[in-house]
Amino acid sequence: AAAATTTTIDSKIKNVENKMVEAVVAGAIAFDSDTIRNIDKVDNVTSSASMERCSNIRKLLEEQHRKWWRNQMHGQQEWWADDDSYNLTAFNQINGIWPLGHPLPLPDWAAGCDDEYAKGVLHFDSVWEYEDLNAIIETKLHRMLEETHYDTVNLFVDFYRAFKRTRRSDLKSFFQFYDLPINRRHHMCVSLAMEIVTRIIEIFPVLQHYLYLVSCEEQVMSQSDYIESTDEVGGLNSPHANVEKEHAMVAMKISIAGREGVMILDPGYHIGRAVTVMSDQMYPHTGWFTQSKEARLQRDYCYNYCLQNKKFVEWMERETRGDEQSFKSSLIYVEQPYVTAIDVTVRRNLVYNFRSLLSRDAKGRVFAGIYLPVVPNCNESHFTLFYDGPNDQRIKVKFMFNVFKHPGKV
Repeated sequence: AAAATTTTIDSKIKNVENKMVEAVVAGAIAFDSDTIRNIDKVDNVTSSASMERCSNIRKLLEEQHRKWWRNQMHGQQEWWADDDSYNLTAFNQINGIWPLGHPLPLPDWAAGCDDEYAKGVLHFDSVWEYEDLNAIIETKLHRMLEETHYDTVNLFVDFYRAFKRTRRSDLKSFFQFYDLPINRRHHMCVSLAMEIVTRIIEIFPVLQHYLYLVSCEEQVMSQSDYIESTDEVGGLNSPHANVEKEHAMVAMKISIAGREGVMILDPGYHIGRAVTVMSDQMYPHTGWFTQSKEARLQRDYCYNYCLQNKKFVEWMERETRGDEQSFKSSLIYVEQPYVTAIDVTVRRNLVYNFRSLLSRDAKGRVFAGIYLPVVPNCNESHFTLFYDGPNDQRIKVKFMFNVFKHPGKV
């Protein structure tokens, strides 16, 4: 099935490329004028006003850093990314311990006593100081969402091709020793998190001491059971802890006039907001917001500190279909940087039986893409192409892969 899927994916991508480009252009034109003006305010390097604004915020951040944090800035700034790769040392990414018989490495987090990779709390004297930074980060996030794709298709194809080149005959063994390729072209949640951190640090270098990757446990049935059970077995990184860590995002701890909070960035779920979570749930706490709204489904999100344990942020999702509502809850562990995002979260994605390649606009709305299940029977392999058409109409077409064995008939 993997072979059939791979041999047809390249043809598929070429055949749908024009449609994807058309959809990208249509989506770009659909941006409202306010969004365009906000982007220009910050990213137009010819604007002296935007340059002065960034410069003022940069000076403020450096002053606050010197005032509040023990690790002062010194020496040459560390590089975080080059043209097509990330500095995994800068992101403090390591390989996790892999116990015998365990399907994946164990997740792990930076030790609190590790001064080299410790992350501080960014202090602000007033709300408006924080709002200025939040606005620029959010605009950077908008640009990044527009310029990148969410892509687990190429991750799967790279894995298959690497296996075909190896001398190993055992896929299970190859999976364990596979060196995961992380680049700036094919993104899932982990590299998208790295990408937004890199772009922010380019304009505000001091934030390398504050931004960090965090892990997320999706769809937790009982928060109290999850937290208590992990404590009982020795923590989240215990081989007996029932954790998945399917998702990763970015966090930054903040303090606004003495009020505790955290900023959350989640480009992997296409969220076009720099979400603010305040412990007291007072302004500038983000609260509930609409992430997506379609004809039959509206999806709203809300982030709050977990009542059972403030080392976690609860991510609530509310789905509305007509008069019916359903709720899901996930837990983001914000206490320590997540150091096995690649080895655990990316590696586990290799064996998912669902693949997608998605384009987002600056607000995080998915407006074009392809998705496909990985099925055992090659003759049943198919993919679905979708894109936004005229009059807010979504065009969706399903294709069988075997059609592309004969390009002349397409």
